[in-house]
Amino acid sequence: MSTWGLWGPGMTTRNGPVWSVPLDGGRIEIPSSIEGVRAALDARELAEFEAEIARTPAKHLVYVILGWALPPDAEKVNPDAVGRLQSGDFSGVLDENGEAVTPTHPPLDEAAGEVAPSVWSTGFPLGSKTFPATIGGIRAVLDTERLAEFEAEIAGTPGHELTYAALRWGYPPEELAEEDALIADLKAAEERSAHRGGAGT
Repeated sequence: MSTWGLWGPGMTTRNGPVWSVPLDGGRIEIPSSIEGVRAALDARELAEFEAEIARTPAKHLVYVILGWALPPDAEKVNPDAVGRLQSGDFSGVLDENGEAVTPTHPPLDEAAGEVAPSVWSTGFPLGSKTFPATIGGIRAVLDTERLAEFEAEIAGTPGHELTYAALRWGYPPEELAEEDALIADLKAAEERSAHRGGAGT
């Protein structure tokens, strides 16, 4: 397997998780995490990359990582394969454990005027509750201790799983506590009802 791309031909040292990507009649191995891409960039590129991942909604970060991790000439060598990946079709892409990789969301359709939201919207009516959907937005609401934990987790998470990681960190803790308490109450009520029903038979 070729391990070119950001790492250059023949390099086998890994910095975090990887994707094995079918390209040009074979396979290449590229970093699939923020920390993996960071490790291969010079200072100028790193600043550009950091700015992009900070402002991009988590559900689209998989495509940012893909764009930075693919070899510079990949699109020229195999435009169809790269175009397929950029469109959200990750058929044949495997993680470091040989498991199939699937993005959680399609890429942003800028040609159709789609705008990337900076917040998630929930609640009833829809949008009555919002919380940050970008790394930059999540950083802004975390205290120092939680921020360090967030940075460590988000850096090593594979790109196709960043949506879930960001949701966990962006959702307000008090909202999670309220929902957990509500679910616990509902389960307890169901158990009491089932117990009474069983006792009456």
